[in-house]
Amino acid sequence: MTFSEFITALEKGLGTTIETEGDAAAISTGTADGPSVIILLQGFDERDSVLMTADLGLPPPERLERLYRTFLEANDLFRDTAGGTLSVVPGTGHVRLQRYDTYAALVEAGPDKAFLAFADVAAAWAQIVRDYRDAPEEKAEEPQDLSNLSGFRV
Repeated sequence: MTFSEFITALEKGLGTTIETEGDAAAISTGTADGPSVIILLQGFDERDSVLMTADLGLPPPERLERLYRTFLEANDLFRDTAGGTLSVVPGTGHVRLQRYDTYAALVEAGPDKAFLAFADVAAAWAQIVRDYRDAPEEKAEEPQDLSNLSGFRV
């Protein structure tokens, strides 16, 4: 299979036309209740595979360690990424979700189903990045007052 054939199968499954430039395409996805995400497709015919990537935005400077830990935990055995990998783009700091598959695996799953599954995961992670930006700062946990407990001295 070639990238062009893959795009034709994807167009048929999605019921839309996809413009390509050589071995690349960009598709904007969005839902009424979620963020719009642009999915980039890059074909590698010599390897019979395609790379899907999505820019999930710039994370907030606050609580980065906690957000990065969330990414690492999600990446563990692809637990919460549906086979993709979350990363931070060097130089820009943007969060990226990417997935690399063979054409055969995508055709077997259904090109449109595989694409939509990736798009759904990308939208969910884009929302998580936005929610971290919008979340109020966490307060340090205050020590619990135990002085009023009867029979217990601190």
